[in-house]
Amino acid sequence: MKNILIPTDFSTNSLQAIEYSVNLFKNEKCSFYFLNTYLNNSNSLNALEILQAGDEWFDKPREESLEELGKLVEAFTMNSIGKYHNFYAISEWSNLVEGIKKKVELLDIDLVILFNSNKKEKVKNNESIMENVRSCPILVVQADSSICEKVHLTIASNFEHSINTNEIEIFCEVLSNTNIEVSILVLDEQNMLSEHRTNNLEKLIGYMKKNQERLIEISYAKSSYHLKQYGLTHHDEIVCLIDEKPGLLRKLGLFKSNIISTLKKMGGNTILAIHE
Repeated sequence: MKNILIPTDFSTNSLQAIEYSVNLFKNEKCSFYFLNTYLNNSNSLNALEILQAGDEWFDKPREESLEELGKLVEAFTMNSIGKYHNFYAISEWSNLVEGIKKKVELLDIDLVILFNSNKKEKVKNNESIMENVRSCPILVVQADSSICEKVHLTIASNFEHSINTNEIEIFCEVLSNTNIEVSILVLDEQNMLSEHRTNNLEKLIGYMKKNQERLIEISYAKSSYHLKQYGLTHHDEIVCLIDEKPGLLRKLGLFKSNIISTLKKMGGNTILAIHE
């Protein structure tokens, strides 16, 4: 069984991400863990009021979380199209990032699935998760993402660094019973790669030749405009972006992951974030 963690806030976009995930892995043996985190809202209370608050104030968020999770598990268990799908509920008093990090380690999670939204709070949450959860691949699902008969994964990189294929293999193993094709998107102009970057590209091509028989499709996107155009003409593809190992300035919060800016340019594609 592959273990997939899906944080949820029970919104429409969240439900769409779950439905997308269940359809994507319909041929696979998967355990889906629906995670809802909560914290008591104490912004409007002073310290004395918090001390005097009754059990109901503390218990209500947990009860509401468990109730909604129960409905979610029941609905997907009854209507699941996957023959080997199991669904579990996790309600946790925690902030979202810490809750995800804890469960990824505890449950040996193979993949975390997030949903994308235009809401500033959700965008900020996703950015924080991608910055801090680095022990497994992360799939970011768009609201209008759809599933085709054949899953197409495009690995996008400027090949400044050698591609670590471990997390790509993890994702492909989750789809071991599904027809999946992998191609390459070079984030630069054709014939403009240095010898160093060309070598990194050829290493990835060599890896892919061992795992698929068909000819490897290679596309190029030099600018933000070309990247956006690629996304529009390959709307149903999952685009794999490589998150570089954070340097000191990024660890200090002065810079963000390159994935975050690229994600904004490719708003229509489902994004797979893997880590160096």
